[in-house]
Amino acid sequence: MRAEIISIGTELLLGQITDTNAATLGEFLARQGITHTHRQTVGDNLPRIVEAIQLALTRAEIIFTIGGLGPTPDDLTRLAIAQSIGEELTLDEAIKAHLIEEYGKRGLKMSESQFRQAERPPSGTPIPNPNGTAPGLHTEKDNHHIFALPGPKSEFGPMLAGPVKEILGQIHSGDPLHSRTLRVVGVSEAIIGEKLASLMDAKNPTVAPYAKTGEVHLRITTSAATTEEADKIINPIADQIHTILGSAIYAEGEESLAAWIIQELTRRGQTIATAESCTGGLLAAEFTSIDGSSKVFPAGFVTYSAESKHRELGVDLETLRTHGTVAEPTAIEMATGARELAQTDFAISITGVAGAVPLDEPPSPKASGLVFVGIASPQGNAVHRLHFRGSRDIIRTRAVIAALIRFRDILIVI
Repeated sequence: MRAEIISIGTELLLGQITDTNAATLGEFLARQGITHTHRQTVGDNLPRIVEAIQLALTRAEIIFTIGGLGPTPDDLTRLAIAQSIGEELTLDEAIKAHLIEEYGKRGLKMSESQFRQAERPPSGTPIPNPNGTAPGLHTEKDNHHIFALPGPKSEFGPMLAGPVKEILGQIHSGDPLHSRTLRVVGVSEAIIGEKLASLMDAKNPTVAPYAKTGEVHLRITTSAATTEEADKIINPIADQIHTILGSAIYAEGEESLAAWIIQELTRRGQTIATAESCTGGLLAAEFTSIDGSSKVFPAGFVTYSAESKHRELGVDLETLRTHGTVAEPTAIEMATGARELAQTDFAISITGVAGAVPLDEPPSPKASGLVFVGIASPQGNAVHRLHFRGSRDIIRTRAVIAALIRFRDILIVI
């Protein structure tokens, strides 16, 4: 069966709201094994919504509308669905009674306009909404199914995962999709494409790379009735990819690079500290976002100025005068200082120019995007000179990812 998504709301067209619901729904449909062929976005205009639904009915058996189910004059989805299938809206007394009860529990009295939420076409049935007043709508007519869901995420998500999934299970018998994601660092998407060209030409399972900031995700996907059957198809391909890419694959599934590092240090019984300048604690935030990280990450230091680098981390004043805050020797001394202060096995430092050159720098040709990552370890110290392009936020984000990658490269060889 084919599905189409129609997102309704003028605010979507104006870019005032990002349509994350449609992305969530598209991923949901893929997991159910339903082919999602088209997506439309239309404003709060009745003729255009009707036109969008009627177009969808010509090329899909399942249509989802998102938004436009509230009580205000611009909530037109129910009426548009009714007109699209040649029916009139009627007041559902059971829904009306439910709305009165729900509003009463909140100490509120309903206005006449709010009873619009109780209207539906005769071929439609309400979809329960546990987190809101406006019920959804499932209309079945002429072998087509139209699902109308509310826009608020707190209502949309639970309805999708609950009653909508149950209804789809009754009308669609195809095998669901199963995916496994291999997370790759240190290898570009282009090189991965060259190395895995023959595997990426396969139809079952499919192998597709997705470039992310600082890494590439390889998604292996197949359709199968059960997880066990899917594993039998996916495992041989995953094994081949592991053989080809080796240690460039750091994890499978949703595990982040920071999570992998925390888990590996926990397994070894080792610890790490951070010392940051231009990233302002972003690296420490990556570690502290992981449950249980306090066992291996006791401290992080943010030292933005030259004075704080000397005062907090013990960076030598002569180093700062001679080389400045953004330099290889400074990065090394930041890392060794953090390691000594926190009494950890490892420490990572980041210092760089994410925007304008710091005022306390001696004259130098240093340009925005220059970053040094220092790593202090029991085996010795290392420093990496890097350069990134982009905005301040992009440079800071890439610096953190680069630091994680460089530290991971050290961990896997010691």
